Amino acid sequence: MLDKIKKYSWLIDSLMEAKWSTKKEVVHNFLNAKKKYVPKEKTNAKVGDILKCALCPNMCRFDCPVARVGNSEALTPAAKSRIAYLMEMGEIDFSGEFVDLMYKCAGCDASREWCPFDFSVEDLLVGVREDIVDKGLAPKALLELKDKLEKNHQIYDQSLIPPDTEAEKARILYFMGCTARAKVPDVVNTNIKLLEKSGLDFATIPDEWCCGAPLSTLGFKDSFYKFAEHNSRLINKSKCRTLVCDCPECAYVFRELYPKIGFRLKAEILPMNQFLLRLVEENKIKPAGLQGEFVYHDPCALSRKLNVCSAPRELLKSIPGLELKETYFSHRETRCCGMGGMLGITNPEISSKIGESRISELKEVCSNIVTACPTCELAFKNANKDKKVKVYDISEVLLKSLEK
Repeated sequence: MLDKIKKYSWLIDSLMEAKWSTKKEVVHNFLNAKKKYVPKEKTNAKVGDILKCALCPNMCRFDCPVARVGNSEALTPAAKSRIAYLMEMGEIDFSGEFVDLMYKCAGCDASREWCPFDFSVEDLLVGVREDIVDKGLAPKALLELKDKLEKNHQIYDQSLIPPDTEAEKARILYFMGCTARAKVPDVVNTNIKLLEKSGLDFATIPDEWCCGAPLSTLGFKDSFYKFAEHNSRLINKSKCRTLVCDCPECAYVFRELYPKIGFRLKAEILPMNQFLLRLVEENKIKPAGLQGEFVYHDPCALSRKLNVCSAPRELLKSIPGLELKETYFSHRETRCCGMGGMLGITNPEISSKIGESRISELKEVCSNIVTACPTCELAFKNANKDKKVKVYDISEVLLKSLEK
């Protein structure tokens, strides 16, 4: 509550300096807002909040990665909210061009850091996307993606097969996630090696489905419900006390989104970097040392959605000889890798430009980039066209220090 008061202090100060008549009018209008500014029928979209965003003078546009690389005012948060509001109010049709615009968001929550209303643009757009789905107007490519997910339970065709373990008996479950399994399987193997070295009793989930983040993000709420039901049932019937996620977006979905639709996991939910730091602090893993400079990139989901910034840095600092470097845009003010919010699939060109912009910032610091998200690692490896830098997951750096 104190943080929110501080965030809105500029608004409070402005109101306090106004004339009494102005104060009275503002408060009266706020408390007696006419309902004609929202649709009569029920919507998934939070139209009242979308209107507030639409009327804002785009105070956050400078930090929106899509707007920065897109060179179009229509791509800014407030402009997308204006289009969304007009569609929801029936002033314009839910037509192809306007519908496509609703998916041009990286889901990074960068704009939220500067928003006087504390809005997540992604959250506002998800409601609009749910309305698009309900109207039967979802883009064909996204419907095909949904069908593929419902059939294969993974977002990618090829993925690493989980090792044969007894998931129902283990106290620690390792949730690998779609991207790590299919696109950076070396990270999965590295995490398994580290867990084995710790001597702890752990297991993977043989029938692991996608956490459902893509379905939730794209507005397929009914399909998301099915995935949440499946995963929560498997995890809750096990003896799992700690669920460790390689992907911070998975951890966020389990921790924050599942409870919103009635599925609360009994286990503690941790991103892998926090769990590895715990193992180091408990002397279950002892870094031997690693010489070199590494710049750390804060993943958006980890730093902003989960508010985890110190744990990965403490883990890297625990490695003797490693020199941790920082880039200017870091911690909660990090910049997006470009592949969040399903942007790499819905708008790959925009996604690539964002990734190239971010890796150029990191390159200026040093040639070893380390992150704590498989999606960020994949984005940077794709953007590393000249191969002048090396990109690591934080677990890979830790394992290198043990095997030296």
